[in-house]
Amino acid sequence: DFGQITGGHKIGKNVITASSLNSNDGITSYSSRGPTADGRIAPLVSAVGDNVNSTVSVNDYQQNSGTSMSCPAVSGVLTQLYDCYKQTHAGANPQSALIKATLLNTCDDIGNAGADFVYGYGRVNAYKAAVSLENNQHFAASITQGDSTTFTLNVPSNVSQLKVMLYWHDYEGALNAAPALVNDLDLEVIDDSGNVTLPLVPNSAPNFASLISPATQKIDRLNNQEQAVINNPSGSYTFKVVGFNVPQGPQDFYVVYYFETDSIM
Repeated sequence: DFGQITGGHKIGKNVITASSLNSNDGITSYSSRGPTADGRIAPLVSAVGDNVNSTVSVNDYQQNSGTSMSCPAVSGVLTQLYDCYKQTHAGANPQSALIKATLLNTCDDIGNAGADFVYGYGRVNAYKAAVSLENNQHFAASITQGDSTTFTLNVPSNVSQLKVMLYWHDYEGALNAAPALVNDLDLEVIDDSGNVTLPLVPNSAPNFASLISPATQKIDRLNNQEQAVINNPSGSYTFKVVGFNVPQGPQDFYVVYYFETDSIM
């Protein structure tokens, strides 16, 4: 049911919470749904957790099911991404914020378009995440209260969708604060004609119709990750990040992007 992701670490702002899928990308009956108590997006990603071959005592295997199966799968992907970054960056370790942002932004979107409270940003795709890291598809900077900064990107041909995500590890909030967000940054994606695309944000109002409705473009005042999606992009785009409310600044952040094409895995 909705609103069932509880407990301290599972609803943390800087962690990765995974739902459980079956082999057909369906959500399993035991997989909890968001949002968090203050309305933030959870879970953040999805992975297969149903009828997974897993180790058991003593030195044997058996099929198990649960988010306790999907979470280790995501952890294994993250381990590969850390190694991928090190191999392509002279052995240097990446910032965990970059790895998290890349993982979320390169998910295969399933369920409602955009993030939702069942699948998060979608099923993890290790290949796409690795491509994003290898091609350095990100910008990094820091921002203070009231400031803004921009980055410009030219989109190559044959791109069916441009995904852009702003992410920052947020400062720790007060116990049971609602909203839990401390530093609030905003993302705008602006095309050559001046058209602005805002992040897709699901409706966290506590009623069933709202919780199952598709995400819409709006300013996000709850989450420390914001994803804008542009179909059939062309030309150049400006990514604008605004420090709307940064009481604990300066705030480091990443803007990651990914080009979806029909030929990619």
